[in-house]
Amino acid sequence: MSVCMDQSRPRARRFRLLALLVTSALLMAACGSSSNASASSKAVTTTSTSAPASPYTVHAILSLTGAGATLGSAAKQALTAFAAYVNSQGGIDGHPVKLDILDNQSTPSVAVSEATSLVSSGVPFLLNGSISSADNAVDALAGSNGPVIYDLSPVAHPAPGSYVFAPGISTTYLEAAIANFMKVSGYTRIAIINTTDASGLAGYNDLEAGLKNPTASGITVVAHQTYEPNAVSVTAQLSVIKAAKPQALFVSTTGTPFGTVLRGMKSLGMEGIPTFATSGNALQTALKNFASVIPAHLYMPLGPLYFSPQSLPSNMRSFMTQFDTVVKAAGAQPNTGWGLPVDAFLIMVRALKSLGVNATAAQLKNYLETKVKNVPESFGLYNMSVSNHVGTNGNDVWIGQWTGTSFKIVSGEYGTSLATASSGSNG
Repeated sequence: MSVCMDQSRPRARRFRLLALLVTSALLMAACGSSSNASASSKAVTTTSTSAPASPYTVHAILSLTGAGATLGSAAKQALTAFAAYVNSQGGIDGHPVKLDILDNQSTPSVAVSEATSLVSSGVPFLLNGSISSADNAVDALAGSNGPVIYDLSPVAHPAPGSYVFAPGISTTYLEAAIANFMKVSGYTRIAIINTTDASGLAGYNDLEAGLKNPTASGITVVAHQTYEPNAVSVTAQLSVIKAAKPQALFVSTTGTPFGTVLRGMKSLGMEGIPTFATSGNALQTALKNFASVIPAHLYMPLGPLYFSPQSLPSNMRSFMTQFDTVVKAAGAQPNTGWGLPVDAFLIMVRALKSLGVNATAAQLKNYLETKVKNVPESFGLYNMSVSNHVGTNGNDVWIGQWTGTSFKIVSGEYGTSLATASSGSNG
């Protein structure tokens, strides 16, 4: 089902005003280091023609209904806002961006059905979201000749050299940052509780790997409990954890199952235990809904988009200021649901500006692997290669503490001590 960007006149006027106020620095800042100066210049050049150019359609398959609807709905809003912004800046060399957004219903079979139709029609790339179970099924359709599939799941791990790419920060780095922060905070006895689904297990496995790093040596897991995502209570599991007297607790799950743990902690008087959660829970609206059961100290490993631009390294401030401007103009708040699709979308827009609107899947893949260097986006500085189809690393991660209304940085890069944090490049 094709999505039309039918905006009201006040909203249209607001975007025209935004176009005057927000300079092309959004795309200029994201075009990389000085070594890419020519590409950066081309990335913001618009073509002047006597007749309107044909629209360029960007195809996206999102979880607009079902279990992934929270992320999918945010992604739809984000793509609509930034497509409007790109169009206000001249589109892709004069070609306005048109969005075609389909609903995978958070179901692998529906996702594959929708994607198969697009692949058969020869699209050079598509945006694939929003949860891993549906996304993984679509990723498998990326053959030896494409198309480029940008996986918007927060836990995507694209294979090196494949036609699959992912925005954001790998959970490997996110959970390792938690382990590093636990170490510098003096937490040597920790507990873990996770759901048994893919996202819960991914977070658990990545934290376990992070605890094996020398930077996190000396931390012992004194209790580990699991539960089904649809469980209505985890009191039994939390009672075991409470008896082990951990200094900190790591919760690996997202959404409703996360709230189940928080309510259980409150009922058992465990809200004083410093609690770490996966970044998929960094949705401000959801956290505000959990306000009555939020632990006194709730931490998450997060990318730049969750923090004030002025608290970030200097090479991220310009882009993040412009990013925040567009997000706020759309009446939203920066979060994973916005950052993942926007980063993928803007990277692909720049690729098309460089290669032209007739770029093939192979050309797009080569561009992503060879030209995306030191590109500031909402999740950090992207540096892709044949072996790295995400592009960010641990230096793009900070530990954020929830204040009740926003997140504040409480660590250095990669979860290190805030006292030794770098104020320069994080690339």
